[in-house]
Amino acid sequence: MAGRTARASSTERRLWREIDAALADWADEGLVEPTEWLAAGYEPYLTTPLPHQRGVWFDRQAVERVLRFFLLLRHLVGRHNGHAFRLLDWQVRYLIAPVFGIKRDDGLRAVRTFWFEIPRKNGKSTLCSGLVLYLAFADREASALVVAAAASRDQADLVFNPARDMALGSPALTKRLGRRNIQRKVIEHPRTHSVLRSVSSAGDLQHGLNVHGGIVDEVHVHKNPDVIDAIETGTGARTQPLVGFITTADEGRSGSVYDSKRGDIELLSGGHDVDHTMWGCVFSVDDTAEGFDPFAEETLRAANPGYGVTVMADYLAGKAAEARRRPAALNRYLRLHLNVRTKQTARWFALDDWDASAREPGTELPRTVSLDELDGRSCFAGLDLAATTDLTSLSLLFPPRVDVDEPWVWVPFFWLPEDRVSDLVEQTKAPFDRWATAPGHLGPALRTVEGSVMDYRPIRSLVTEQLAKRFRIVRMGYDRWNAIETAGELDAAGIAMEHVPQGYAGMTAPCRLLERLVLNHGINHGGHPVLRWNADCVEVKTDGEDHLKPVKPDRRAARQRIDGVASGLDALAVYLRYEEPDEQPATPSIRVIGG
Repeated sequence: MAGRTARASSTERRLWREIDAALADWADEGLVEPTEWLAAGYEPYLTTPLPHQRGVWFDRQAVERVLRFFLLLRHLVGRHNGHAFRLLDWQVRYLIAPVFGIKRDDGLRAVRTFWFEIPRKNGKSTLCSGLVLYLAFADREASALVVAAAASRDQADLVFNPARDMALGSPALTKRLGRRNIQRKVIEHPRTHSVLRSVSSAGDLQHGLNVHGGIVDEVHVHKNPDVIDAIETGTGARTQPLVGFITTADEGRSGSVYDSKRGDIELLSGGHDVDHTMWGCVFSVDDTAEGFDPFAEETLRAANPGYGVTVMADYLAGKAAEARRRPAALNRYLRLHLNVRTKQTARWFALDDWDASAREPGTELPRTVSLDELDGRSCFAGLDLAATTDLTSLSLLFPPRVDVDEPWVWVPFFWLPEDRVSDLVEQTKAPFDRWATAPGHLGPALRTVEGSVMDYRPIRSLVTEQLAKRFRIVRMGYDRWNAIETAGELDAAGIAMEHVPQGYAGMTAPCRLLERLVLNHGINHGGHPVLRWNADCVEVKTDGEDHLKPVKPDRRAARQRIDGVASGLDALAVYLRYEEPDEQPATPSIRVIGG
């Protein structure tokens, strides 16, 4: 997969092979419309892993049932008006087949929730309309309640009204439902009593919470989670409910409904968590890639799988030209037509680059971090302390020895108050509970301390009683916040402590060094799971003069945590300041800013 997608397991690879083989047959049979986008080898920016638990299998007939149902419908507008609703190959590969075709060993659908994010004009509302009709009247669920949901009545009607008109325009559905049961606000099957209706507030659902299916349109405009919560909590009595979110990106607001859901997808796609009931797919482009041109035709083609079919090339070219002429229109263009979350900050590392640093160059063999092999070596340390809601992190960074061809080595340690673990699992969706039992360095990957407030004594004890006796800690850099007492005690114990400013002056040089090491796969972090999650979370901000600093998330609202990366940067900062030429390890030629 493209973008920030985790590596596929052998089960996933098997499922993809079966999906692709079926897709080729369906195209030959006329059940699916082939497109240039898929034929050219384009891929979504991000996908989550397919369900790959024991016993999953691909039910080709279940997908064919959906495809044949859509052929009973007719397009309503534009140049496709009156034509049969033949699904496009990318819609089938990245939505219909994973959602409806992957089955558990008991024969029920594995996926219960899906996220399908795509630029505007790629046919998502029409697709929503067909899906709600299928779930309500063809999914073999007795007395199904299916809802077309949105943040406003008008938006919900953009899904429901075309569904109603498609039902009226389909002889097969009109015969099955009866024309008088296809009403302005509700569609009902007279024999099964299955119902399709639109909702735009939690109140719309107060008398019907036994939900079989729901499609939520344009999640980015939902101001609160009430409607979504009502739908999701109303599915508990159904054997294979399905709730789908089909949306375009938002403006990058932290703590929003969209941000929460998209954050779940990013965690899963990065391999930080596992949920075999979720499928997610994001069509977009990497706006941080070197040489990124938002106005190029190739960029528009890559982001828009419906290019030339559901969205016309000249329309997109016109939007690109407008954004080029009017900088004020650029962010709107990026969001609506490239599906890029627009904000001032940018994600720093690609997971592919980060993960490659944990493998031997040119191979799939993992690089391991052995503390025994590091005994007696010089290192630089960084300390990032927290009180309650952040991780506390200590990093040791070992530069390459002089005249030895070897990578840097990063050894991180993490702590969290024990009483905060479950709260942070809920807030961030990251598996802190699992990390607390996973192997790390000299203990678990995440160490817990008693209570709800961080106790720094275990950190000081680890440094003075173990680490300082095994390694030569040349300097330890620290963020001054909340660290005066701990820094003083470590200094008294013989550890050379140095405050590291956290602004552009103090952070630019270590950021540039770490960026270079990661991109060149010159640092071995051993794939530590907590540090890997931090690296996937971290964003950076520039001041317009090529200065750089990491953005520390709002602990009260944000799901991200970057503490391991922060402590690593503090270690690199004091490394770059080190001024003992006879002992100083080799360093790249980097200008020190703010030393």
